[in-house]
Amino acid sequence: MFLTVKADHSLALGEDDVTMGGLASALAVATKGNRDERIFLRADKTVEYGALMGVMDRLRAAGYLRIALVNLQGEAEGSAAPAPDAPP
Repeated sequence: MFLTVKADHSLALGEDDVTMGGLASALAVATKGNRDERIFLRADKTVEYGALMGVMDRLRAAGYLRIALVNLQGEAEGSAAPAPDAPP
């Protein structure tokens, strides 16, 4: 399930626009109540850190704890890539 934060801070769940206030209920419908489903969160590069964290907080408050940040190319940040070797 993809959740996008647009440049104007509006949200899209999949291809459907959703309000911040309606996010929890839209997620419940989209995931059929499965709070274990991973939510792939992506944001326009102009979205401020605080705004992105606000969306993440709203997801956690709704019970969705499996959140993956995704870059603009659609690849998961961090978890899919191996950690770089420590300098000698």
